[in-house]
Amino acid sequence: MKYFLIFIFQFSVFSAAPYVLRDYEKNIKNMGSIKNVIRKYKDDLLLDNLRDFVSCCRPSRMVGTKGHEKAATWLVDRVKKIDPKAYIVVDEFSPDIEYAKGVYRADFQKEIAGNYPKTSPIYKKWNHFTNSMISQLDKLKTVKGKNIIWEKKGSIAPNEVILLGAHYDTISYDKENLVIDFSAPQPGADNNGSGVATLLSLIEILTEVNTPKTVRIVFFDYQEFAFLGARAFVSKYKESLKKEKFAGFVNLLMLGYDSKRNDKSSKFNNFKVYTRKESDPLYGLDLKLANKLVNAGDKSLSGMRFEISANGFNRSDHVSFWEEGFPAVTFSENWEDDPNKKNHTSNDFVETLNFKSLDRAFRFISASIIAWTYDII
Repeated sequence: MKYFLIFIFQFSVFSAAPYVLRDYEKNIKNMGSIKNVIRKYKDDLLLDNLRDFVSCCRPSRMVGTKGHEKAATWLVDRVKKIDPKAYIVVDEFSPDIEYAKGVYRADFQKEIAGNYPKTSPIYKKWNHFTNSMISQLDKLKTVKGKNIIWEKKGSIAPNEVILLGAHYDTISYDKENLVIDFSAPQPGADNNGSGVATLLSLIEILTEVNTPKTVRIVFFDYQEFAFLGARAFVSKYKESLKKEKFAGFVNLLMLGYDSKRNDKSSKFNNFKVYTRKESDPLYGLDLKLANKLVNAGDKSLSGMRFEISANGFNRSDHVSFWEEGFPAVTFSENWEDDPNKKNHTSNDFVETLNFKSLDRAFRFISASIIAWTYDII
């Protein structure tokens, strides 16, 4: 009995307590209130969300696998556990396979076929990739996708909508020839367990905080295949978004990797917010949104840098929102100066991530979103 009691005591010490705010803390008044709300969130809760998500659906969350099927169910259960009164929609869709195949063919023709001879190793490598993706897409024609939607209605301006998202599926390639390795384990801790865990933890905070505007969070499916989950979502809801006061979309992608030795600037906490290119007529929409969020984050947390990068980054779900003329940005790691080489491999483990940087990124983004819903900028 003595040892049992010691174990219980140790467990209580090392397990993070649930996140609960007092009534007076729930109504945000200023940036000081936001800092207090964010500070009270224990970092163990974020890591629990990350570890549990990665563990739930091993060995892979690639579309078409059993792990992928488990992922959607796990996400719904987790959100219900966080927010028992949650408004959750499991939005099933038929993936636009022909569209995705067309995207890969067009990219190959634009980026490779016109620039490299067929005998070039680069041509052969990307030809393998294109053919592999198209072949896999043909096998997925009957596999439905599931976007998981959580929403908290605004208490003052429910028609003003803030939308956030992160994809939950994975994919693994043979690094030599870029052919999909369907049988390979793909824990996907950074890509994109880090984005999913950040949103789950944000839901924990938003469930406690009163929000004047509506906050809608989407866990997207089929991202690794031409962003088909986001495409299905935008196609279905674009008209309703136009009727609402849709403020913009914030995508969270790969927030867990950060190095100093490999970073060209030799710095930690050196992340990016990606927007359209400056030459794009709608660039101003993204820049306004990015500035608003970064300014709020900077005021809430020192030592964390999200640099606005207008390079037209086209590798994630925000692209589907761009195509319909909506403001959209992606918060992510520094892909240019400090890329995660374990991305899309079987080595994308939780243990390879920088927990401090992930935690700081989460707090920066969470403060930005709370400030946004209260217009404290």
